[in-house]
Amino acid sequence: MSNIDAIPTIHCPNCRQPMQTQTLQQNYSGTERVEICFTCAGIWFDHLASVQLAPAAVIELFKEISSNRAAAQPVATELTCPRCDDALELSFDLAKSGRFSYFRCLRGDGRFTPFFQFLREKQFVRSLTPVEIQRVRSQVREIRCSQCGAPIDLENSTQCQYCHAPISFLDPDAVEKALHMWTDAEIRRQKLADALQQIRLPHGDQTAEAPLGTHLLTGASRQGTTAAAVGLDLVATGMRAFGRLFEYGS
Repeated sequence: MSNIDAIPTIHCPNCRQPMQTQTLQQNYSGTERVEICFTCAGIWFDHLASVQLAPAAVIELFKEISSNRAAAQPVATELTCPRCDDALELSFDLAKSGRFSYFRCLRGDGRFTPFFQFLREKQFVRSLTPVEIQRVRSQVREIRCSQCGAPIDLENSTQCQYCHAPISFLDPDAVEKALHMWTDAEIRRQKLADALQQIRLPHGDQTAEAPLGTHLLTGASRQGTTAAAVGLDLVATGMRAFGRLFEYGS
């Protein structure tokens, strides 16, 4: 039994229920164990597991989130580390897609990342531009925050008043670009791993897409979304569409 298998199942920092374990490939060698709570739509990463995921593991987690499509849940005011029981601290970092947040253990045991923030970190989700926000306002009065599920009054705000997450959505162009980026990175990783394997092995001992569609907002307009459609979650809407895509492709 590996050391990863020997680690007991942990409880979600938010709802305290047992989390589901996923063993994913590391960027260089070996595997990383992550814990997922589909009830709270959050992931626990031990130590630096999030940045050490192989590109294929990032895509695998994206598919997992797409297929389960957990509803956004409010995050508790106090979260504790499932490893040491110390309080988790809200922290922020920057990715190419903008600022994202997570809750980290000050002892360095790991971090709890909501699905929405993981998608922002890995460049699947982006914030709406002012022009796009205006377009949404012409179609709906109110949307739900993709981070905590709270209502956002588009007439008076461009971010969630509870968790302060910006209005974001799953842009097909951004997803297509992110999937290509992570796929290309995985190909490069595999080539490097194969090259290193050839160096380590004794001599003679060897081991052996269509476009994702047009802009989500344009698609929503064609489907007849009107001001009567209240409580739309733009990220969840996109995740449903891509969940179907993976079902067809499997």
